[in-house]
Amino acid sequence: MMKNFSPFQCEKKLQIRPRAVAVVRGGNRVFLHVDLDAFFASVEQIKNPKLKGKPVIVGGRNSRRGVVAAASYEAKRFGVETGMPWMQAKQKCPTAVFLPADFDAYADYSKKVQNILETMTPVVAQASIDEAYVDLTGCERIYGTPRQAAEKIHQAILNQTGLEASIGIAGSQSVAKMASKLAKPCGMMEVPKGAEEKFLAPMPVEAMPGIGFQIGERLRGMGILTLGQLAAIPPNLLRASFGIYGPFLRAKARGEDTWELEVTEVIKSIGKQETLEQDVSDWPVIKQKLFELIEKVGRKLREENLYARRVVVFVRYADFSGEATSKTLREPSSFDRVLFNHAAELMQPLVENKKPIRLVGFSAQELVKQPPQLDLFRTPKALRWERFYNSLDKVRNQFGSKTLHFCLKLF
Repeated sequence: MMKNFSPFQCEKKLQIRPRAVAVVRGGNRVFLHVDLDAFFASVEQIKNPKLKGKPVIVGGRNSRRGVVAAASYEAKRFGVETGMPWMQAKQKCPTAVFLPADFDAYADYSKKVQNILETMTPVVAQASIDEAYVDLTGCERIYGTPRQAAEKIHQAILNQTGLEASIGIAGSQSVAKMASKLAKPCGMMEVPKGAEEKFLAPMPVEAMPGIGFQIGERLRGMGILTLGQLAAIPPNLLRASFGIYGPFLRAKARGEDTWELEVTEVIKSIGKQETLEQDVSDWPVIKQKLFELIEKVGRKLREENLYARRVVVFVRYADFSGEATSKTLREPSSFDRVLFNHAAELMQPLVENKKPIRLVGFSAQELVKQPPQLDLFRTPKALRWERFYNSLDKVRNQFGSKTLHFCLKLF
């Protein structure tokens, strides 16, 4: 069964530290969840003002093979959803403007928003490219009420970037995130202190962040369908079914899960994937595409001064089924040639079953900051490779990523 892999270059894990499993309601913690509306499509409308007010769909490289990565609200009104094949989106909204993803621009605007939040608030933790948590605790004398602070943040983002955001305000991160979702588009929702449990009670258990499909299925098997029902379950029963995570689930359902945000974030993985122009079962073609993806990932690893301990390759076949396989490296690496040699070894069996492939992906995982331990007996060839990559990255940084490419025959 193929896992879900992020379409972005970096998958980042929010660093949070539990202050307690449950915090007494009525405390003074105040959190915002800032969620940029239709982010990719909104950036495209800002880049090209002629697209403002028009249905915009962002996704793969072409409308015949790609899937929807984001859609403007004008397109969503026609039933276009994220993950939908482009051809289906075209049928639902034939007047839409279809655009390839411009991740460099999205990262740039994401950073702009992050900078705005960091200049206005003491603690900000970016959860993804288009959302962040803000701890406003103790800021009342600076910005007034939490709602007044949220309004200032909302206006600053709009004025300085042109982006619209939805903001949830609550005493816990989970409730703030759910409130921001209900406030979309371009709205604001505050859940007052003491009203969290009432706010959550009618919602299905899967609506709570952190309760995924598997846990949701187990809860439903126990007859627990709503967060209100989950909040009423005795802690000992949940502990018997879910271990130490059980009481935490109950605390979340009661709106009592307050965690301390840490500003730092850790990159969990760096990956790239691409839908092919046509279904392919030819190994040389797949091998070339895999190599192109690894070039991009390797450069990003070196840019972040990261080394991969594990490589993952994955494919999606013409029938939309998928497979993934991985390997732990003897020594962490950020060099394209090392990553590629291991990845090709993993990928070839996935290709040789002769099922046509529509998507190829690669991910570098278990990333570490410290460089591998230097080998006293390193060969001159290995040292030359290091100097080569340093020079290659400098040229690409100065003149563009498409300036130089490896010849696959070098490997």
